[in-house]
Amino acid sequence: MSKLPLSLPGYLPESSGALADELARQEKKLTNTGLTELLARIEALGKAPPGFSIQDGAVRSAQLLEGAEQIARDLIPWRKGPFQLGQLQIDAEWRSDIKWNRLKSHLPNLGGKTVADVGCNNGYYLYRIAEAGAKNILGLDPTLKYYLQYCLIAAHTGQVADFLPLGWQALWQMPAAFDTIFLMGVNYHDPDPLEMFHACRNALREGGTLICESVVVQSEADLEIFPEGKYAGIGGVYAIPSPRALRRQLEFVGFPTVTLLYSEPLLPAEQRRSEFSPQASLADHLREGDAWSKEGYPPPYRAALLCR
Repeated sequence: MSKLPLSLPGYLPESSGALADELARQEKKLTNTGLTELLARIEALGKAPPGFSIQDGAVRSAQLLEGAEQIARDLIPWRKGPFQLGQLQIDAEWRSDIKWNRLKSHLPNLGGKTVADVGCNNGYYLYRIAEAGAKNILGLDPTLKYYLQYCLIAAHTGQVADFLPLGWQALWQMPAAFDTIFLMGVNYHDPDPLEMFHACRNALREGGTLICESVVVQSEADLEIFPEGKYAGIGGVYAIPSPRALRRQLEFVGFPTVTLLYSEPLLPAEQRRSEFSPQASLADHLREGDAWSKEGYPPPYRAALLCR
């Protein structure tokens, strides 16, 4: 019996052979990395009555399934959250509700819409999108551990969204499929963000909206920095743009209207060590006094742009 979803949900175009092959590779990887046993333990938990609420920014379920706490600890680190399963608080590294609260007043109406969260991590924002009334919701993220974290949460809340363990490249196989795409904290981790933006535009319907949220360096100039190694402790970084440069990139790929919603300092209150993410975090990687990164780069900001 397959352990991963091997076909696209019905509201999307028929799955191509390329996507089926990639899902099969992910299933093989699941076995090779020893995560199959963890997924089996999640499936053995059974399912709580479906339903969730949002309280104090946390996605909450009414109960905690027996054995779920140990699985949650085995899935450490949790990067996005918070979650509350019954009496178990999963306090993640990121207070993702802070980002959502900055964004929500700027968002288009999601009621009844088909929405994707690309690079969705463990699915925290899938719940916020569901709360906003979206009809069809798809999460994409190729990191299998994040997929298992979502499976654990979904066992307690019900499936509020479809989750495919695939990267943004899958969007090329989903032309004109979405009303809104969220791309939050992904572009600077890829060596070809323009190709990523092209794929997002390809997957949007006429009149659709891309929400691109990114780490940026605060500057009025069209510039990017190319960190050697890490930036403010963030690994896998290729380039960090200024808000103006990011807007230029999005315009270049064909979005006729790109609006900067905000650009604000990234503070340790939003990204910090926690019980379920105990490794070094933002405060450990910023200099005292000026908040420059210990690697010698300008302070991290987070910006969001709305692209139509």
